[in-house]
Amino acid sequence: MLRLEFLEILKGRRNLLGFSGGVDSTALYFLLQQHGIMFDVAIVDYGVRKQSSLEVNRAKALCFWDKKRCFIGHSEPIFADFEHRARKARYVFFEEIISTQGYQNLILAHQLNDAFEWFLMQFCKGSSLLKMQGCYKRQGILDYLVVRPLIKSTRMEILKYLESEKIFYFEDFSNLDSKFLRNTFRKNFSNPLLTHFKNGIAFSLEKLGSEIVDVELFRIPSLEPFCIFREGGVEQIDRACKHCGILLSRAQREILEKMLKSNSFSVVLQHKVSVEKSEGRIFVAPFKVHLVAIPKEFKEKYRKLKIPKRFRSFLESAREKGRLEAVLSILKEI
Repeated sequence: MLRLEFLEILKGRRNLLGFSGGVDSTALYFLLQQHGIMFDVAIVDYGVRKQSSLEVNRAKALCFWDKKRCFIGHSEPIFADFEHRARKARYVFFEEIISTQGYQNLILAHQLNDAFEWFLMQFCKGSSLLKMQGCYKRQGILDYLVVRPLIKSTRMEILKYLESEKIFYFEDFSNLDSKFLRNTFRKNFSNPLLTHFKNGIAFSLEKLGSEIVDVELFRIPSLEPFCIFREGGVEQIDRACKHCGILLSRAQREILEKMLKSNSFSVVLQHKVSVEKSEGRIFVAPFKVHLVAIPKEFKEKYRKLKIPKRFRSFLESAREKGRLEAVLSILKEI
């Protein structure tokens, strides 16, 4: 049986499995069962492939027989930039379930091939170390963990497991379509390298993940996500902006690199996210287009706490939603 990572985190907790009916998620479903891990299932029908309704029915049938809850999301048909938009729709759906149903872990079926393909693609494009790291490590987002138990298993090992157990799965034929860049990398680079150097690649990716200093995302119910951290570089700001909904361009990264040399700065990126540095702390939060009038008592409070001006607008939205003290308690810890 394939080895699963992070089982200690999953035992005795409320877990939600992101399921598709494909090779990886099907194998993970049955492996979790065999290890006695309790979980429910979430699947998204994107309405593009004819096969998708069959995959949903498969998920419903498995959950019926195994007495699990099955959450089904229906996305508007996606005909352009499919991978990015589908991923976004998927996570929005997962977070909605986790928020309303109180799950503690989101289990995803990413495996070693996925992690290595991502690493190679980002490396060849000239990305940051944080971006190259991609999906390797466990991630703390909102008030739940993203856990990837198959991250040290190759696709070939997973296929052998399914064949040995005679478990049915759906094949996504888009994985063979060369118009997707990841498929080109998979066929020509990552698969051949993993065939010969699997253990070394797995070790290196894990080492990379453990050596990168990450940022902590804060997500308080009813508020948009935000990050605050002590002295950090562009890598940390890049990750924080990603949490807040934007991807930095190379030009923006270069601008931030120069700004970080100063003691303080304030910039709005893509009209969506503000990044500010003040008193050794970096604040990353959704940009509020319309600055609100701040009552005098709170204006003075924010000034004493040395909070930069754009972040004060974010605090005002938190105050209006009764969440100000929760944000300020985080500020006091950093």
